[in-house]
Amino acid sequence: MTEEQVELAYRKLKSLVYFDKTDLKLRAKLAAFECGKDFEKKLISVYEVANSTKPSSSLKFQRWLKVVGYRLVPKKLKQGSQDLPDAQIQKGRFITNVTTAPTIDVDKVNFFFDGPIELHLIAVLWIMLEGRLLDEALDVDCCGSRLSSNLSNEEDDSLALFTKYHEQYSRWRDTGIRKAKSLLVDERRNVAILGLDVQEYYYRINIDFDEVNKSIEAMDSELLNRNNKASPLLLCIQAIGESYRECISPILQRTHPDIDDNVVGLPIGLCSSLVLANWYLQSFDSAIMKEVRPAYYGRYVDDILLVVPLPSDPSENNENPVAAFIEELLVKPHILRNSEKNSYEISARPGLLLQQSKCILQYFDARHSIAGLEKFQKKLEQNGSDFLLLPVDEADNSLEDVAYELLYEGSTNKFRSVKSVSENRYELAKHLAKQTILYLMTDDPPDRKISRGLQKFFKGRSAIEFFDLWERVLTLLAIAHDRVTLNIFSKQLKSEISRVRTDDVIVTKQLTADLRIHLELSLAMADAVSAEDVGLSELVDEVHSESLRSANLLRHHFVRRPLLNFTTYKGPLSDRATKISAKIDQRKTKHSPRFVNFDECMLLVYSGILPRGTKTVFEQASSIFEAINRHPVTGVSWSAPTSTEE
Repeated sequence: MTEEQVELAYRKLKSLVYFDKTDLKLRAKLAAFECGKDFEKKLISVYEVANSTKPSSSLKFQRWLKVVGYRLVPKKLKQGSQDLPDAQIQKGRFITNVTTAPTIDVDKVNFFFDGPIELHLIAVLWIMLEGRLLDEALDVDCCGSRLSSNLSNEEDDSLALFTKYHEQYSRWRDTGIRKAKSLLVDERRNVAILGLDVQEYYYRINIDFDEVNKSIEAMDSELLNRNNKASPLLLCIQAIGESYRECISPILQRTHPDIDDNVVGLPIGLCSSLVLANWYLQSFDSAIMKEVRPAYYGRYVDDILLVVPLPSDPSENNENPVAAFIEELLVKPHILRNSEKNSYEISARPGLLLQQSKCILQYFDARHSIAGLEKFQKKLEQNGSDFLLLPVDEADNSLEDVAYELLYEGSTNKFRSVKSVSENRYELAKHLAKQTILYLMTDDPPDRKISRGLQKFFKGRSAIEFFDLWERVLTLLAIAHDRVTLNIFSKQLKSEISRVRTDDVIVTKQLTADLRIHLELSLAMADAVSAEDVGLSELVDEVHSESLRSANLLRHHFVRRPLLNFTTYKGPLSDRATKISAKIDQRKTKHSPRFVNFDECMLLVYSGILPRGTKTVFEQASSIFEAINRHPVTGVSWSAPTSTEE
C-alpha cells in the first residue's frame, strides 16, 4: 500500500459522496475531515494502519471502531384512513388532502452507518485491492452497484469507484421491458414478467468471511500464498460490520425483533457493503440462469426481474396465480422454498426471504393489446430523457399540478372512480430542479405562488415522507432570495419533526434527533451556494456551510458562473455578480470531487474573474483543466484569435 493509493482512495470516496443525493451526514463529516487542521496526518494514519501487520488489531483502528454509530431515517409511515386496503373498507371511502395530525406515525425505519471517515477509507482501499475481484466475477445480469472498470487498471488515477447508478438502473429496468415487447411483437409469444424483492436484505445477510476470502483467492492466484487466511483489510471490513451490529443491536431489537441476534448483516452506507451484497446472491443468480433459463434476468442489488415466455395464462385454474407461477418456476427447481408467514426463502442463502405480498406478476397475451406495456416503456423513455433544463410552463405546471396524482379504479372520467390522492415524488423533485435552474437563469423576484405551494405541500405526513427533498426546497428558496419563506419553512419542518412518533420512545427520540440534524445540514447545503455570509447555519458536528463550500462538496449545478466555486471568491455563488476578482484555490483543485470539462475552464477564463497574466486564454484554461483533472487536455485544437477578436 502506498501513500498515493491512500490519497487516491480519498479522492474516490469524495467523488462517491459528492454525487450522492441523500446522505448529508457523511458529506458533512467528509467536509470536516478535509477542512480540519490535521487532514494530511489523518491520511498518513490510514496509510500506517493499512500497512501494519494486523490492521484490525492496531490501536488507531480500535479507536476508530469505538466511535462507530448510526442514524435513523423514516422508511415507511403508518397508513392513514384513505390508505386502507379495499378489503377493510366497508362504510365507504374517505379521501382528503389534509395530511396534518397531532402525531406523524412512522411504521418502519432504516439504519445508516455513521462512522469515522478513516473507516470509509479502509473500505475503499479494500475495494480497490480485493473487492474489485468479487465484482469481476459477477455476471452482467447483476446490474446494481457495479464497480468501475478503471479499478482493474494498475495506472488508474480516476475518481470513479462505482459506475453511474442511473445508467445501471436504466439498463436493468429497460432491457427487461424491451425483451418482453420483442417476444410479444416479433415472436408472437405470451410473456410473464415477475418482480421480486428480498425482504430487509442488508439486515438479514449472514456473511461468512472465510467464504468471501476463498472467492477472492480463486480470482487471483497471487493471493493463494495467504494459506486461506483472510486478508488484513478484509478482517477490517469484518470488524467494522461486527462493531456496527453491536452498536445498533439494542435498538434493532426494538425495530426489527424477528432478526436473529447471530446475523451480523451489512452496514448500509459503507461502500464495501454494496460489493458484498452483490456477491452474496451470486449463487442465486447462477441457479436462475441454469435452472430457469429466462428470456431475461436482471438483479439490481435486492430487486429481481424475470421475463419468461409462458404458453398459457397463469390465472386459469389457479385461485392464486402468483403463488402458482412461483411454485412452478422457482420452488420446484429448489431455487426457493416455502417458508413461514406467507413468504419464500432463498435456498442457497437461508434467512433471506421474499414476501409473496410484494411479488408482482404481469402476464401479457400476444393475441391481445400490449398498449399497457408500450405506454409503460414510453414513460420510461420520457423520464430517461427528461433533462434538467426542459422549459417550465408557469401557467400549466404549478406545484399542485405535478406533486399530486389521482389513483383511479376503472374510468378516469368518473368521479366515483377516484381511489385516493397520492404524492408524486419524481414529478415533485423534477419540478423543484427546474424552478431552481429558472431562477439561476433569470433575476426574477420570488414567486409567492411557489412559496405558498411549498408550505402547503410539506405539511404533516408529506413533510416527513419527503424528508429527502428538504435540501432542494431550501436551495430553491435561497437562490430565489426568498429568505422570509425559507425561515418560515424551516420552522414549519421543525414543528413537524416534533410530531414524529414510533411505537418505541427510544426509537422516536433517536429518529427525531437525526431528522433535526438532517434539516440543519439541508440548510447548510443551501447556504453553501447562496448565503451572503457563508457559515451562518447552525453548527452540526463541527460542520456548517463554510466547511461544505471549502471542501467543494456543494451542488455545482447551482453555481451560476462555471467553476467559480474553485476560486477564492467568498460571495454568493448563485448570484449574477458583475464585479468579481478571485484566484484559483489550489487546495480545491487538488481535491476536486468531479471531472471538469474543458469548456467550463474556458468560460471561467473568459469571464474575466481571474488575473490574465501573460498566458493566452487557451493556455490558462489548459492549466486549470490539468490541475483539476490531473492530465493535460486532449482532442482540442486552438486557433489563436487576432487582437481585435480577443
